[in-house]
Amino acid sequence: MLYLNIGNNIQTKQMTKAKVKKANQFCLNRQQVEKLAKMAAHFKEVEWFTLEEDNSSGIGPTVVVKFNLFNDSDKDIDTTVDITDINTW
Repeated sequence: MLYLNIGNNIQTKQMTKAKVKKANQFCLNRQQVEKLAKMAAHFKEVEWFTLEEDNSSGIGPTVVVKFNLFNDSDKDIDTTVDITDINTW
């Protein structure tokens, strides 16, 4: 299950500080949602997009979108796009 919270950077920062996140939950700001929407519109042949958040950088969360662009039957995912907004770090 994915919970999606949309807002501008100020609201997102305030929401993140005030809200305790659940284990499978992460926030995307408006800029990230717009990037995701552009990818979905551009790659019409792609049916599924997987979002992953990683916090191992030590600076802030990174968010990547993964999908199978070339329809390789031997791979589930062959394309990764970073939609991290470093302005929120």
